[in-house]
Amino acid sequence: MRIAFLDSWLQEVAEGSGTAAAIGGLAGALIARGHTVERVVPEGAWPRNLLLRRLWFNLTLPRRLAAAEGRYDLVVGFDIDGFRVAHRCPVPYVCCIKGVLAEESRCESGWPRLMLWGLSRLERLNARRAPLVLSTSRYCCARIEEHYGVLAERLRLVPEGIDIGLWNPAGGDAAAIDGAREPHTVLCVARQYPRKRVGDLITAFQSVHDQLPSARLMVIGDGPEHGVLRELVERLGLGAVVQLLGALPDDGAVREWYRRSAVFCLPSIQEGFGIVFLEAMASGLPVVSTTATAIPEVVPHGKAGLLVPPRDPAALAEAILKLLTDPALQAEQRAFGRAHVVPFSWDRVAERFLEAVNSAVSPPAAAGS
Repeated sequence: MRIAFLDSWLQEVAEGSGTAAAIGGLAGALIARGHTVERVVPEGAWPRNLLLRRLWFNLTLPRRLAAAEGRYDLVVGFDIDGFRVAHRCPVPYVCCIKGVLAEESRCESGWPRLMLWGLSRLERLNARRAPLVLSTSRYCCARIEEHYGVLAERLRLVPEGIDIGLWNPAGGDAAAIDGAREPHTVLCVARQYPRKRVGDLITAFQSVHDQLPSARLMVIGDGPEHGVLRELVERLGLGAVVQLLGALPDDGAVREWYRRSAVFCLPSIQEGFGIVFLEAMASGLPVVSTTATAIPEVVPHGKAGLLVPPRDPAALAEAILKLLTDPALQAEQRAFGRAHVVPFSWDRVAERFLEAVNSAVSPPAAAGS
């Protein structure tokens, strides 16, 4: 099958975070299965502003797809991308929503909130016009129904995936890897938007450090909140134990921190899925997070990690300390997490994707035919 991915978002994982990783991972898995995948992306660097470039990309899509007539068997538009062609695409069209923008906008304020709300109107249009809509979790599917008015029978759940071999190499000695970890290092990997609530983790770490002076926190990622988080670290006097590493463009360096650390924590209040949780579990890290949105679907509480109420630094601190001071609990949750991510391998996710889009590509034959 010849597939076009419409994708105006940032292409590099260090900048585009989970969305970039997810689109690239799915494309690679489909290609490995013998399909052709072409990522249709913005041409050139104009406009330089990302929002304007995304809008211009969509304005020019009808012309670009018309010029490519006969080239594709399926067109997949991600999030807002494709809203102008969803209802008049010459080949089967599927809308794939990674994170429901109408929900994400609620976690912002000021201009970012207004911008996300505006984009959510385009995402809504894309979803309502598309014959079939894919999303990554039961939470997202329910929110698409609620905010965008898409009927349940037009929705399909296809989770995010992970290249398990990268995060947990085949033949790797789990016992040796786990034995070499820094026993009191907590890792956080996130694009630093307000909804990620990394500030709650830093605040919690003051209590963690008071009770366990050897504990330290490593935060990987950049974003709008980075400067605010640096100020918080300085204000709390945690400069010696909390390091904000920024975005690491080398994926190998990120994986190395997963292998060095003992516990992963991201206290987000809004996740459509959360690929970093798969990365953590595949790397053998128990997870501390919250009970918000799709997180409990990805991280089984008490088995692969500990989930606490959102916006509760005290509860975060308690959960982190419980894991850091209980090696037996860590070992139990590491083993569960490594097994839990196996169904999320990219090959299995690609299979689920193909099953989901089959009805769009090959509609049922008419009665009596």
